Amino acid sequence: MGSSLRPTRWPPAASAQRGFLAAPAAAPEWGLRRCHVATRPSPRRAPSMAPAVASSLGVGAGQLRDGAEREWLWDCRGGGATRDYAREMEVAVRAVQVACTLCQRVQDSLLRPVAGAGGRVHSKLDRSPVTVADWGVQAVVSWLLSNSFHDENLSIVAEEDDETLSSSDGAALLASVVEAVNGCLAEAPKYGLRSPEKELRAHDVIQAIRKCSSTGGPKGRFWVLDPVDGTLGFVRGDQYAIALALIEDGEVILGVLGCPNYPMKKEWLNYHQKYYRLMSKVAPPPLGSWHKGCVMYAQKGCGQAWMQPLVHDFGKLDWRHPREIQVSSISDPISATFCEPVEKANSSHSFTAGLAHSVGLRNQPLRVYSMVKYAAIARGDAEIFMKFARAGYKEKIWDHAAGVVIIQEAGGMVTDAGGRQLDFSRGVYLEGLDRGIIACSGALLHQRILDAVDASWNSSTL
Repeated sequence: MGSSLRPTRWPPAASAQRGFLAAPAAAPEWGLRRCHVATRPSPRRAPSMAPAVASSLGVGAGQLRDGAEREWLWDCRGGGATRDYAREMEVAVRAVQVACTLCQRVQDSLLRPVAGAGGRVHSKLDRSPVTVADWGVQAVVSWLLSNSFHDENLSIVAEEDDETLSSSDGAALLASVVEAVNGCLAEAPKYGLRSPEKELRAHDVIQAIRKCSSTGGPKGRFWVLDPVDGTLGFVRGDQYAIALALIEDGEVILGVLGCPNYPMKKEWLNYHQKYYRLMSKVAPPPLGSWHKGCVMYAQKGCGQAWMQPLVHDFGKLDWRHPREIQVSSISDPISATFCEPVEKANSSHSFTAGLAHSVGLRNQPLRVYSMVKYAAIARGDAEIFMKFARAGYKEKIWDHAAGVVIIQEAGGMVTDAGGRQLDFSRGVYLEGLDRGIIACSGALLHQRILDAVDASWNSSTL
């Protein structure tokens, strides 16, 4: 396929204001594939366009610079995409970076509680946990998207509502959320986004959360947000993800996954995150090294997916050196690794174990919280993800949208258990889902799983 990242040399001032995603001019150690990087002359219109773009992002020249005069433009139309989504991708990646910072701070307060900390855990009606981070991220991302695109009617589908925060018993909790939101938004210029002119009040935070009340559907454009996917993993100090996707007319166009605890070394995924944190303290990595935490992103039709470190850990936005990610080349089931949810409440471990045995999978399953499972396949750390929900459970679009497009653009496949594409056009739920969801690194493994499901389904208890 063609290039997904095309560089453009801009004059210094325009370059600083434009601030689009950067691509490496040469990075053979990362094994870039299908990526042709070519410099093209500066268009005459660039100086007049750059201020408009910077204004739309709510930033000034000095706030977007990463210390170099060359900037790169996210543009994958040469890779098969029919429309330029550079602006949307720019804002989405930056907003998820901000959200990751908020989550890391709240998780630290949960693991090391101090007097007055806002890291308390609450239960929803379905008894699943929710924290300050869930509401805080939803408010932050909602505010940043609305502000960046100057759209009061921006459509967002998201998981949380404000019922608990707005109740008579929620005043203290709301105060903690407001504090977390303002703490992160105050640092938005560090990420290339504009801060509020003054701190948000409780009413403003509630309104930002309420704005995420769209129900999706087959027509139009809307964002899909899971503020903290895998909250149980989050409160246990383990894996979780922030997932943001853009859907147009029922198709997932962009996907961004923030994985704050995802280790750069595949082997660390097999250890509990608390052990990893302990070892990191015993032998801390060099300052400025990229050892954990990342944001992955992809656009439909590009044929490539990318990863960059967290600003919170790495110290800066690394637009200039993203790593391309791609699925594993393993096609032999004996060598393949499959992921499944940690929780047994909405997934049958016994059924997936039977499928694994029938197709010849011999490695122990990698049980990971949240959409990090999608990230693991996209990055080549695992080959298969299988999820077969128990009767009555309905999959939500925010649990899958971002991960699906990232795996597909990294070279993998995601369908339901009947081999059909997942349908994101029918509202909040993945309606019409055939039995379960299967994600694989390649067509051969994918077909083997589909065949095994067909052979085993009638004897299952799902």
